[in-house]
Amino acid sequence: MAEPELPPFPASSPGGLWHARSARIPFVEPWPRSEEESERPSAPASYLLDFSTGQTVTVAGAGVIGRMPQGVRGESSLQLVRVDDPGRSVSKVHARFEIDGDGLWLEDLGSGNGTTVEQRGRPAVALAPGQKYVVQPGAVVRIGRQSFTVR
Repeated sequence: MAEPELPPFPASSPGGLWHARSARIPFVEPWPRSEEESERPSAPASYLLDFSTGQTVTVAGAGVIGRMPQGVRGESSLQLVRVDDPGRSVSKVHARFEIDGDGLWLEDLGSGNGTTVEQRGRPAVALAPGQKYVVQPGAVVRIGRQSFTVR
């Protein structure tokens, strides 16, 4: 099948330029999404943590929660969330968080008094050190004798 002929170059074209047209217009199909991907809402880019101490902190990206948090070796640009805890039940570097497409992840960093996640309709989960756990909005997270609610 022969290609249709293009119109002649217009002499009155500004600057002598001509915008070619093709009888065949390329069209790229969108990448097929699985049914699961299209139905799953994307996770927020940040979360609010309402602490039992009265603090409210917005977290985004990755970071460390503790009484005197410090960066974790090998990781730069972590958000450091300091928890007021005069009773020292929260470890200096208690837990790590990270936000990705699945939501807010928490990981206990070998704290002295542990990290427990309580989510509606599920039994409470005591995190083993190094265990990553996704936390939904509305969950209550206990770190030592302090806690925070995820919003």
